Parts: sequence; structure tokens; C-alpha cells
Amino acid sequence: MEDNTNTLFFHARLICPTAPIDEGWLLVAGGNIVEYGSGNPPESVQVQAVSRINCKGNALLPGFIDLHTHGALGADFVFGTTDEINEISRYFTAHGVTGFLASTYAASPQEIRNSLDTIKGCMGDEPGARILGVHLEGPWLNPERCGAQDVRKIRTAEPEEALPYLDSGLVRLVSLAPEILQNQWLITACRDRGITVSAGHTNATFAEMQKAVNLGVTQVTHCFNAMSALHHREPGAVGAALTLPEITCELIADNVHVHPAVMALLVNAKTPRGVILITDSISAAGMPDGIYTLEGQQVTCKEGTAKLADGTLAGSALTMDVALRNLVQATGRPLEEVWCCSSLNAARSIHLDQRKGKIAAGFDADLVLLDSNLHVTLTMLGGNVVFVDR
Repeated sequence: MEDNTNTLFFHARLICPTAPIDEGWLLVAGGNIVEYGSGNPPESVQVQAVSRINCKGNALLPGFIDLHTHGALGADFVFGTTDEINEISRYFTAHGVTGFLASTYAASPQEIRNSLDTIKGCMGDEPGARILGVHLEGPWLNPERCGAQDVRKIRTAEPEEALPYLDSGLVRLVSLAPEILQNQWLITACRDRGITVSAGHTNATFAEMQKAVNLGVTQVTHCFNAMSALHHREPGAVGAALTLPEITCELIADNVHVHPAVMALLVNAKTPRGVILITDSISAAGMPDGIYTLEGQQVTCKEGTAKLADGTLAGSALTMDVALRNLVQATGRPLEEVWCCSSLNAARSIHLDQRKGKIAAGFDADLVLLDSNLHVTLTMLGGNVVFVDR
């Protein structure tokens, strides 16, 4: 990892919170964004620069934040070793990711405890993208909407199991089925601890989703997937996600989980501010086509699509840069409108938007440089260049 304590980006198209700066500069020092502006950097800025990066008119924007990834490179965050998790961290930076939540799935209590211990041991020493915390996707789900989750490991929330997870200080996001009465106390417990709750793998009715929002649910997990569908007489979880302003929607933008036309519908309904791009990647990400496992279940990955033997989609092999490109193409909206779907909205979801997720003075210098085709050419993390496309 290069140690660029004072770095000057110039000739950049800065993707800023209000409007882009087509010909801009940005100064990084001490791991933070110090200042930025348009035109040529003033002499007072240039003299501070230890290194200079000519962006050649390419787009400089906040590094991607993936709230929902289970793994990559043949490993996942439930059973992965420290070395494997570090390699995943490094891999993510090549795709513009600077922060992520290590996501678990419906596993046994001991498996979840072991994974939390391993993840905690990695945090702070990652060679690449930072682990910002843990996303517990279950095990408190609805078996009727289990998707690729192991139905045998799905259970209702019991304080003896759940509270130690919440009190570990690691968990920032919990996905659960809010219509199950035994899970509802957990929504309040998470809310009281500042942990975001997402309705996922849920068969909730519209009315049950309204109640869940009143309890503290603010998000839906991979919108449209593994949830009660929209019907004109019973809007279900999808209808609630589309219409309730309190809900932000995760989206797997791989053109497989959700049709591009429906991606556009979602962004039109929620506005870009209401959509969070995720990968839901599994161990198959970054690997060749072949057979992989998810909690002991055989998963076949072919041409970027991961499925169980019965054809059920099993996460993805998606990366965040591809997700952003797909969203731009599906919606017809420019980068300056949808960039927040890849960073700021995620930071806001897990209460890190006071220091991450946008270009602003004093914010962490977590940045990604994209060429005209929205391919990653450079990733900066905390003021250090951690990836350059050679």
C-alpha cells in the first residue's frame, strides 16, 4: 500500500453532492479530503502536494460501499479464514470498493459466533477495503421465502442468541422477516442500539410492513427478491418498499435478479436517494465458472449467474463497479444522478454518512476514479492508493 499523505488530484471530473465539477482538483492530506475546487489548483494547494494524479478528465467519486456481500475468491465470511478474508478485502479494491459489511447467512449459532470472532480479528488490519461491520442476513427469516438460505437453519429470534451478537459492537445491519411475531422484539432492540433493520426473506403483507416501519424497519433486503410480490389488491413487501418513504431499497443490479426495466422503475419510484446498490456476492465472485458451496449447498456458477441445483438464484458473482454500470444503462440516468446509490446511501444506512460516502472537506479520502466507460482505474482508501489499473 502506497503512503500518499498529501495527494493532489487534478484535471478531474468531481462527482460532488450537489453538482459535478467538470474540470476540478482535490487535495488529500492525513487520510482526509482537505479541499477541492474548479479549474487549476491554486499555488497554495500545489505546494502541499507530495504526489500528483492526473485524472485526464475521468470521474472522481466516493469509493463504493457494499452493505451486502457474503464473500468472493472461493471463500465466504461465515467459514472464511483470516487470510481468505484479507484476500477478499484486497480483491474488492480492484472493483472500487473501499468499505463493506461482511455478511453472514442462516447458520448455526456456533458458526455465527465463530465468524464474528474471525471478522473482528481482521478489522483494522485489512490490506484493502475496510470491513465496516457485520450484516446478519438472518437467521430470523421466513422459511416460505428462504431463497438460497438453508431452511433448516432458519429460526425465530431468541434473546439468548441474538443479544450477544448485537452487543458485540460489530453488527451494523440485520435482515429479518418482520411479520413473524417472535422477531418483532429484535427490531426494537436493534433500533435502540443504532443498528439498521432491513425486511428480508419476508412474506409480509402491506399492513405488516407498515407495522414493521413503525417498529423501526428502514430498509428492504435485495428488493423484489425473496419477498412477497406486488399485487394490485395486496401490495405486499414490494409494494411497501416502492411506496413507503421511510424505506430504502437494496438492489442487486446484475440484470439477472432484477430486469433492467424494473431497476428503472425502482429508481423512478424511490429516486436515486432511495436505492442502495449491493452485490450479494458469494464465494463464486472473482472465480471461474464452476461448482461452489453456500452453507453446504452446491451452487453452480455459469456466466456470472449462481444457482442451486433446483434453479434457485444463490447470491451472485457481481462486483460493485459492474452494478453501477448496469444501473446507469438500465435507468438512462447519468453518473452524477445515481452515484449516491453506490456510496452515500449505504453510508447513510449504517450511520457513517458524517465521514464517508461523499466528496466533502473533512471526509475520509475513500475515492474511486472511473474512466469514460465507468471502469475502475484507481482506488484510494484513507488517503492511500490501494489499486491502480496498470
